[in-house]
Amino acid sequence: MEEVFIKVAEIGDVSQQHTLQKKDPTTTQAASNSGSAGFKLAEQAPNSALTMFFIHFRALFKKRVRTAKRDKRVVMFGTVLPIVFLVLGIALLKASSLTRNDPGLLLNTAPYPLKENTPVPYMCQSDWMCDAVNQISTAKPQAILGLDKQVYSPEPTVFGVKYTNLTGADTNSYNVRTGDEIFQRGYGKSGDGPVVGQYGGYVLLGDSKTRSFGYNLAVNTTAVHAAIVHKALMDEALYRTVTANSNVKLTCTNLPLPLTDSTKILFTTIVSFTTSVFVVLAFAYFTASVVPYLVNEKHPSHNSKHQQLVSGVSLPAFWLANFAWDLLLYSVPCVFGLMAIYFFDITPFTGRECSSCAGSPFAALIVIFVLFGFAIVSFCYILSYLFTDAASSQTYIIMINVLFGTILMTTSVILDIIESTKDINSHLKFVWRLSPLFCVGNSLNQLSISTLRLAQGLIKKDTSAFSTDILGWEVAYLAAEAILFPLIAIGIDYALSFPKIKAKITKDPHVVDAPYDVDEDVMAEEDRVASGAADKDAVVMKNLRKVYKGGKVGVVNLSLALPKGECFGYLGINGAGKTSTMKIMTGDVLPTSGAAMLGGFDIMSHQLEVRRLIGYCPQFDALIDLLTVREHLELFAAIKGVPPSLIDAIVNEKMDQMNLNDFEHKLAGTLSGGNKRKLSVAIAMIGSPPIIFL
Repeated sequence: MEEVFIKVAEIGDVSQQHTLQKKDPTTTQAASNSGSAGFKLAEQAPNSALTMFFIHFRALFKKRVRTAKRDKRVVMFGTVLPIVFLVLGIALLKASSLTRNDPGLLLNTAPYPLKENTPVPYMCQSDWMCDAVNQISTAKPQAILGLDKQVYSPEPTVFGVKYTNLTGADTNSYNVRTGDEIFQRGYGKSGDGPVVGQYGGYVLLGDSKTRSFGYNLAVNTTAVHAAIVHKALMDEALYRTVTANSNVKLTCTNLPLPLTDSTKILFTTIVSFTTSVFVVLAFAYFTASVVPYLVNEKHPSHNSKHQQLVSGVSLPAFWLANFAWDLLLYSVPCVFGLMAIYFFDITPFTGRECSSCAGSPFAALIVIFVLFGFAIVSFCYILSYLFTDAASSQTYIIMINVLFGTILMTTSVILDIIESTKDINSHLKFVWRLSPLFCVGNSLNQLSISTLRLAQGLIKKDTSAFSTDILGWEVAYLAAEAILFPLIAIGIDYALSFPKIKAKITKDPHVVDAPYDVDEDVMAEEDRVASGAADKDAVVMKNLRKVYKGGKVGVVNLSLALPKGECFGYLGINGAGKTSTMKIMTGDVLPTSGAAMLGGFDIMSHQLEVRRLIGYCPQFDALIDLLTVREHLELFAAIKGVPPSLIDAIVNEKMDQMNLNDFEHKLAGTLSGGNKRKLSVAIAMIGSPPIIFL
């Protein structure tokens, strides 16, 4: 009956997606001719550690390049958003009116609501003076009727104030009375409401016999330049009258005095702080391209990083390949930012034509940006251990770096401004500088402030930007972080990846087992293992036990040995400890007690030797969604140490054995569940390892 079901399945599997190998003798013959058939990695002389390092580095760097090309988030957070924030910050500084001299302001009636139809009331003593007023070109003169003799009352009340000492012939008295009379007569009212847009009026005085002419100007002071505008209107009208040329135009411009050097430096310092904030935000968003990838590789649902470790990857090569790629990605916004600062000539940062700037500020800024790249990338590597989910890590890493960058920098600036906290902040900065983002933001801020301090004589004129008075401490901290942070990140991974190290820093709880019955065959196997009769077997487990945090027992004193050449089916109900056992044997989790040997090597103390002997197909497919089938096989062949000359042949052989040729260039994330399992099996079988866990 079993044969019938198998036959039916084969007939129904038209596309052969669920069969292992097509009957194609040409492929087998090609593999045999290439020397890949029967290739056993364990029988080959191991490459030197240095050779394997470079092989792994090349393969892992190629992996990062390939996945980055297919991940839009890398482009967005690694280059586009940082450049956008850099452009905004620099544009804000260049566009700020605070740092530029005000342009000349043309004074005329154009800004008024009625523009050239602005009403200008006037009163004149004779027609020839009225003719002069009518020469006004950019407003509408409107004559006021003459005043009768009652204006010359000796004690008039003007705008609610009673005057008792006004004479009839005095010009000032006449003007006061005229203003009151105009107001009382309601000049400018049209119907029930006033006419808008009146900002000045004239009282013209003169004598045609003596050719004397004068006028008094009354203005609405809510218009700042009303006096100048209306004087210019009258002067133009007089010039036209005198020259008998109605085409004369008089232009009046208000040109403010230029900013003093000290004022310009002060305003530049203020605006530069905002620019510094945008630069810090730019690099805070850059970190979102670093952390999610690392978190995704170690996600518990697939843990492709552990698959690479089991295959024998060099941890230094793993981290340096990631480091090289992330630094290459960082170089895009870094170079763009430096070029923008230089070509837009941000004076405090370039020092060009600046007598109050520190020495070599741009050179110091280059050093800061370069060291910052090394420090921030490795700082993110350390933070990546805090997360298990790639999607949430992207949000949290931005928030953390905004906190460690923008908020710390702003807090520090405020504390420096307050006299009572200034001294405390000078000590706190030694703590704040542990954040690379604070260092780069504070560096930009200090360069700006240094121009003000130099101008005020608070520091010497010839002070270098590398001095501890300016950027010295930031350079020192970033240099130290660029060295220490990578070592810390790799050190943590070593502690988590090698059981012998991890066992020294973690302890499982002690749990006493309830009484249980032991099968006779199980007891016999335990006795065989305990007696040493199985010590030369390929797989040996002695009293293997695993207790998880919380007291859950995953594996209960397992003793088992498998000789070479045996195919063993490890079965059990859910929760029996099958997955836990596989994780212990591959170094993913630590045993609470007991020991295990693979090929004669202790899994706790000889992980590197053990990894050369095993192929591992985990319960959940440990694949990288953005790599194709061929790229997976090429990657793991290189990690396992397959000679470069044989990689193509072995990859073709495994694809043929697993019937994956039709899916060679499909991304792993788009494969069906069955094809993912076949790819995982193909990875486990690369190099014909003597021990395979499926």
